[in-house]
Amino acid sequence: MKSHHHNNAMTATGSDNSYSSLNDEEKHVANMCFMTIESENEVQSLYDKSNPTYNELHNSLESLYDELKKLGLKYSLLKKNHACLFVEKKTLENKTCIGIDENKKVNQL
Repeated sequence: MKSHHHNNAMTATGSDNSYSSLNDEEKHVANMCFMTIESENEVQSLYDKSNPTYNELHNSLESLYDELKKLGLKYSLLKKNHACLFVEKKTLENKTCIGIDENKKVNQL
């Protein structure tokens, strides 16, 4: 993008020779100016993109709300699954303890 601005500036001055005849300090200043112009254009284009219309904001909000509802349903399902797994874990722990106790009784006989 810099070369685009640079080429336009050279075209505006008439030829490449006028740029090449500048000393290093003048070239540096000219390049800084081109970079500043480019930066201002980028900031402007970012501002344009970050300034959405009401409808764009509304559509984004609706999309986010739909996503929130989907995630809420997933969360509820995962919470129920967790509760079932927790009960199953406790049941298996109890069975394991009972099995260990019975095994100790058998070994004591």
